[in-house]
Amino acid sequence: MKISAGLPTGVSAALFDSAKRRRRLEARLSALLEERGFAEVLLPILDYFEPYRPLLTGRRLEQLYRFVDRDGQLLVLRGDFTPMLARLLAPHLDELELPLRLYYRGDVVRHQPLRPGRMREYSQLGAELLGGDEAEADERMLTLFFDLLLEARGAAPVPGDGEEHALRVVLGVAGALDEALLAAAGEREASDLALRIASRDRTAARRAGLAEVVERGYPTDLSVLGGSAEAVSDLLGLRDRLAAAYRGRCIEVEVDLAEFAAAALDPRIGVGEGPRGYYDGLMFAAYAPGTALALGVGGRYDKVFRSLSGDCSAVGFSLGLDLLLELAAAETRT
Repeated sequence: MKISAGLPTGVSAALFDSAKRRRRLEARLSALLEERGFAEVLLPILDYFEPYRPLLTGRRLEQLYRFVDRDGQLLVLRGDFTPMLARLLAPHLDELELPLRLYYRGDVVRHQPLRPGRMREYSQLGAELLGGDEAEADERMLTLFFDLLLEARGAAPVPGDGEEHALRVVLGVAGALDEALLAAAGEREASDLALRIASRDRTAARRAGLAEVVERGYPTDLSVLGGSAEAVSDLLGLRDRLAAAYRGRCIEVEVDLAEFAAAALDPRIGVGEGPRGYYDGLMFAAYAPGTALALGVGGRYDKVFRSLSGDCSAVGFSLGLDLLLELAAAETRT
């Protein structure tokens, strides 16, 4: 049972069976993470605002709940675990033994538009891998991401077989379309074109010679992507390995550059304000059958540590516990 009467818009209370189900899910996922060598960290719900200016895009900064405390300091409620963890660890990288495997769980609060399935306060569980070989780390973390999704879904029977019941995991690379967007539209129009492709505007994509990006996720001729071609080729290989490893387990893996078209890295394309704007390499998101809300998102974020004068490769993800519980409940009812 959830009770929301008398609470601010966008938050709710989980009581009785709802609370029990959430704690049980947390316990199962945490146990899997610890089996894989991840150590839990506990982060504060409050922090200073200033450290986040170089870490988050304008939109993400605007989503933070800010207030002035009694000492006149500008504080924020925790809106994201990853930047907070990075800012705490960056000054101590020389003292840490890498690679470092960490996980967290708890609530985040963001001021964002409400729509079905989306709240302003919600529970997350996530994991971060700092250091190590980047390609190996990316694949290892995606495998962990898949296994956690399957563990979360494992409490409920999957209703039937086939693609209509499969979780969909979409892979991409931040900035993969930047050169193609600039070549097709120039600096003045590249931002608009990126947003149109992200919104699946077939007409705009066709005019730009990028119809395949919208229709199948990536161009047949990867050379049109310029310097990103090799990264996308590697991503296709990763997709194939994951698809083979999880065949028959109700997970569909696809590469879709349009999904992450707005995650531009070139400063001439001013749309790097996507939902997870600090990613600078691999990006991925998981969706339940027939829904547009992500069960979880993740990617590589090396530039976060560079902006903090740190030198560390980093890849991680977060899962929305509330959405995972809703998925399990819906499949139990089916």
